[in-house]
Amino acid sequence: MTSDPRADAAADPRRIATKADFARELTLAKEQAGVTVREIAAAVRAPASTVGGYLSGKHLPALRPADQFPRILAACGVTDEATVQAWWRALRRARRAVGDHSSPGSFPEPPAPPDDRPATVPAVAPASVPRGGHRLLVSTRPPVDRLGQTPAVRGRDEVTTRLAGALDALGDPAARAAPSAFVLHGLGGAGKSTVALTAARLAAEKGVQAWWVSGTDADTVMAGMQALSAELGADPDQIRTGSAPDLVWRLLEAYPDPWLLVIDDADDPPATLALPGTAVTDGNGWLRAVRGGRGLVLVTTRDGTAGTWGDPPPAWLRTIAVRPLDADDAARLLFDLAGERAGSPQEARALAVRLGGLPLALCLAGRHVADVAAIPAAFAGPHAARTFGDYRRALEQGRHAEVLARTATPADRAAGEAVGDPWELSLDLLAGRGLPLARPLLRLLSCLGSGPVACGLVLRPDIMSASPLFGPVSGRLIWETLQALAGLGIVEPAGASSPDAGPTDVVAVHQLVREMSRRSPDVRERLDGYLTLVTDLVAAAAAGLDPRDPDTWARWRALVDHTAAPLDLVLDFGVSPRAVPPGVLTAATLSARYLRASGEPGRAEAAYARLVRLGEAALGGDDPRVLEARHDLSRVWYDLGRLGDAVRGFRAVLRSRSRTLGPAHPDTLTTQHYLARALRDAGRLDSAWRLFRRTQDARRAVLGEDHPDTLTSRNNSADALRALGRLDRAAAELAGVLAARIRVLGAEHPATLVTRYHLARLAHDRDDLAGARAALESLVGTYTRVLGPEHPRTLLSRQALIDVRHDAGEPDAALRDARELLAQRRALLGDRHPAVLVTRHRIGLLLVDLARHAEAEAELAAVLADRRLVLGRAHPDTLLVREALDAVRTRRG
Repeated sequence: MTSDPRADAAADPRRIATKADFARELTLAKEQAGVTVREIAAAVRAPASTVGGYLSGKHLPALRPADQFPRILAACGVTDEATVQAWWRALRRARRAVGDHSSPGSFPEPPAPPDDRPATVPAVAPASVPRGGHRLLVSTRPPVDRLGQTPAVRGRDEVTTRLAGALDALGDPAARAAPSAFVLHGLGGAGKSTVALTAARLAAEKGVQAWWVSGTDADTVMAGMQALSAELGADPDQIRTGSAPDLVWRLLEAYPDPWLLVIDDADDPPATLALPGTAVTDGNGWLRAVRGGRGLVLVTTRDGTAGTWGDPPPAWLRTIAVRPLDADDAARLLFDLAGERAGSPQEARALAVRLGGLPLALCLAGRHVADVAAIPAAFAGPHAARTFGDYRRALEQGRHAEVLARTATPADRAAGEAVGDPWELSLDLLAGRGLPLARPLLRLLSCLGSGPVACGLVLRPDIMSASPLFGPVSGRLIWETLQALAGLGIVEPAGASSPDAGPTDVVAVHQLVREMSRRSPDVRERLDGYLTLVTDLVAAAAAGLDPRDPDTWARWRALVDHTAAPLDLVLDFGVSPRAVPPGVLTAATLSARYLRASGEPGRAEAAYARLVRLGEAALGGDDPRVLEARHDLSRVWYDLGRLGDAVRGFRAVLRSRSRTLGPAHPDTLTTQHYLARALRDAGRLDSAWRLFRRTQDARRAVLGEDHPDTLTSRNNSADALRALGRLDRAAAELAGVLAARIRVLGAEHPATLVTRYHLARLAHDRDDLAGARAALESLVGTYTRVLGPEHPRTLLSRQALIDVRHDAGEPDAALRDARELLAQRRALLGDRHPAVLVTRHRIGLLLVDLARHAEAEAELAAVLADRRLVLGRAHPDTLLVREALDAVRTRRG
């Protein structure tokens, strides 16, 4: 019996099991909302025939773009978060009913509402992706090809058998209570990643989907998980906003087939896998129990402590220690690498014991012996280690032997005792080949950040030549030395080569090699030289990059990991503040400004917070460089709309700068100026105006009447008067500022154009619509010619012109212009940038005045949802659109 679509009064997604059910309930929702097919189509910007197909049961709504289905629901009056999620579950059921399992991200779910997110999200919440660019170059494909370039895996049968069994049990209902996460922990270089790669290869052989995410630091984990979310079908807007861990886990748990996720090199799990202030095993970070029994997570880390994983660990997690190889397996590995002629089984076993069975050390030693053996004896030198015995005797002479500081057990200490020796002998070999820079170059790379190094950007031959650590050095010699280090496995290329781009200049230093090289006696003995050189190199790399220029952002992405390296050296070696180079914070501050300028306020906040924390520890809270970072951190809070935090932050910096620099110092007055701006935006207009005037008077006394900073204070003071409604006084003051800026800076200087913009807004406030229109049309033309059609200030002026046309009773023309501006802003900034939301809000209001109430309600509801995600529920702009939406709904009854 066929049911009538109108048999039930209200749509109920819980009744949906098939495509026909879906069409019936969606039709009920449409009719209940009182909207037409064409109105829904206009709201979602889709053909009416397509929407009609959804309602007739011809086909189901598309999943991309991911915001299309929510817009359909919003157009049908479905905006309640719980109901929207119920509709998503219904769509998933309907798609499965027609056999749609083709895509791992076939069934996305809406992001969790803001109130459900953890309170402390900056370290993990992704920010906007500027111009569709990528923050880090990552891949989720397991690098299993690496196994073909290494000797056979030795001594890991027990752990690989255990992991193979766990993979076989995926999808078995009887095995759902089994652990779903395994943690491989052990000494650096113990072969944990090799075991994980073996598991990934086993997964491929068993038809299990495998993904690989690097866990080296929080940013890399974030980039990898964002890439995984995208692969699983997430929309870019979902990736930029909301809770990133919640999003990726919803997608993983919706994946219909067995899967394996490897998080490799997560050596600091609390910092990289957990939310701030929570435990790794709390279940709300990147590592969680897998519900449904279809997935398995494998983590590799040096940290196997009970404090990290629990004592005991939760039932869903098991830790597995990856110990050094026993002597027999280690000896076989040496023969695999160096060949049978490298020595007797007894010599191989003795060397294996001397190296503590550590696979990384064994690999470097075996390759070293093989490399030397390929050199004719007449050229290799009398002390070359051509056999296992030679190599062991070189170690026993005491060269470069170090104990790894992080080892815990006696067995681990034995394994780490000689861990630095293999690459030190390889450095000796390179020196004997005429590459004496190999050792200081490895030391220098180890003193930089832990991420891949873009050598062409960072390693400047002119600066290195001025350092006593290197002396005269050419770019070609640096390149040859890097290639030689890579040839012996000491560094690895970290970027893909191509015929178009040529060979990569990006290299990565293995973490263990980096740690041991960084601890070497010659680094400590020449610490001043390394600290000065690292400071100079990163400062020079950053100096030519304007953080606000999008054309520099690709280079900033390559540099950002290394900008705090000088500060890390200061803290790691306990350098006295008196011995710290002046530019130790310069590059780190600029990189944080890049993050802010590129539309990543969340990452910028995290970068500034770390910079402040480390700077205070190394230099003290009142150091001018630290105060600059604290000032910039408060500006990020201002950008995020966290005006209370911004006001408190600026007040604290103002007190410190007044005390240490004096109340009239230009830096003190800069903080005072920004405090006034925060007060103005927080609605405390009288206080803001008084502070602007105080800053203006002080700048006039210190800098002069016509100094650009003095004119900026006058401009903002006048704008505060405008906000207070003192329009005549504001007009007189702005006219004076405009005349002064034209005289001092020129008629088309950007600062002069800002004053013209404020005058145009003032004309609008005074209901001089003709004057405002003329001023803004002229200003848009000037901005387009001087700064370009896509500059933010050009687009801001176009927005103001649209507002004037709306107010002048031209809604059709204003709507046309607003849609054009929206397309341009979306292309540049994405769909949820605050500036884009301003234009979308205006479009909603224009639709109201055009009596297109259903479209208006849908647009305003979408803007409200996005502003809650981006700005928060209490932000003034969020409250404004909520009130507009309430008014539309009241009007519609």
